[in-house]
Amino acid sequence: MKPPRSVENELILGLVSISDRASRGEYEDKGIPTLEAWCRKAITTPLKIHKRLIPDERFDIEKTLRELVDIIGCDLILTTGGTGPARRDVTPEATLAVATREMPGFGEQMRAISGHFVPTAILSRQVGVLRETPDHAALILNLPGQPKAIAETLEGLKDKDGNPSVNGIFSAVPYCIDLIGGPYIETNEEVVKAFRPKSARKHAEKPQEAAVPPAPPAVEKKPVRQEESPKTTVSEAAPRSEEKQAPEVPPAKPSFDARDLLVVRPRTGGDPELAVIWLHGMGVDNTDFAPFPDEILGFDGPVCRFILPNAPMREMSMHPGYPLRAWYDVPGRSIDENEDARGIRESAKRVAQLIDEIEAQGVPRSRIVLGGFSQGAAISLFAGLRMERPIGGVAALSGYLPLAGRLFSEATPGGRRTPIFMAHGEFDSVVPPVIAARSAEVISQVDPAMIARTYPMDHELCQEEMHDLAAFLRNIAERAAS
Repeated sequence: MKPPRSVENELILGLVSISDRASRGEYEDKGIPTLEAWCRKAITTPLKIHKRLIPDERFDIEKTLRELVDIIGCDLILTTGGTGPARRDVTPEATLAVATREMPGFGEQMRAISGHFVPTAILSRQVGVLRETPDHAALILNLPGQPKAIAETLEGLKDKDGNPSVNGIFSAVPYCIDLIGGPYIETNEEVVKAFRPKSARKHAEKPQEAAVPPAPPAVEKKPVRQEESPKTTVSEAAPRSEEKQAPEVPPAKPSFDARDLLVVRPRTGGDPELAVIWLHGMGVDNTDFAPFPDEILGFDGPVCRFILPNAPMREMSMHPGYPLRAWYDVPGRSIDENEDARGIRESAKRVAQLIDEIEAQGVPRSRIVLGGFSQGAAISLFAGLRMERPIGGVAALSGYLPLAGRLFSEATPGGRRTPIFMAHGEFDSVVPPVIAARSAEVISQVDPAMIARTYPMDHELCQEEMHDLAAFLRNIAERAAS
């Protein structure tokens, strides 16, 4: 599958910080913020960034790198942390394990740059590799863990006049991405200058040529999204039907912009049996559950086409000044205090519209499932119980029912007939188990057939839960086929 670029030459970038303590929340991670700030300063090409904070576990590192390359479609992945000689430092081993070819020059140059500052640079084991699939390739680079060393490694060293004295590794990255079939990366030369042979440089267009067709940019972007990404298949049916309307009737606005929809399918398994709309949690994005179709299939679930929408960016009351993706605000001291009714209802309305758009493409409602994790689970329960007509099912992991006191008056006949699977961790530190249990009790009053399960875990997933979720989806697929 080709990377789903929103615009031509967009660089799909993966940033991975590897730290046991930071991933447990014992201290603030500085790796990803440093990498992101440098990349946005240095790269002038359009960027789409996917971030991961994970522990020093080889399995987790390998799984994350495979996901970012094989499923997300990253062209470049920068990791930070875990490259020393300590026993827990396994980033190089994990990187080499997923590699198809090694690029030793990157590691050599990184150590050479760091050697100008500290003699212990020789203890660093950073590597650079390629991971190649049949129709895509990515460059993966291990960077140092210290923020100052990250910038030095990427930019290189400069003399007192500001001229490069030792080339940073990023000078060679754009041309490497060219050679493996990625986008044409351009840089801010005040930060780092990309080197390419003259024959590989794109000639700048003359000013007068910019206004001359062959095709305006908006026309060029649309075929790229149609051919390279399945995102547009979700809402593309609406504009075609609206072309027949009278000119004075404004076209209906799609529930989600195509750029905020990611559609993924398992790499094996045949035609999808279900269409699953899956909503991510607060503070992440729609790529968080991109591996789910393969994982569901691995637990003997049905073949599912997952439609992953992005929540809007919003400033949260709990973190003013730091916008993040969230389905609604959390203005109270707890999640069920002073609830953001307007934000909850707006998100639920958009999700219900997305279901209608999928149905309009020919997918029966009995084969459409709505689900999510944390805040995404909350919106799934709220929206699913208010559907005018039932859908195949609702799956809510580590979530709760917002505005629970209003359910009895607002639950619809369609919502009451929709199967519900609700799963929660017994030690959940984000959504307290007592709130989840109270939600399940309220829902059971309008939907006695709902399934509620608890598992010995925190705000996360576990194998037993995945097995039960796969079985729930399998039952929906079998019922729809009968």
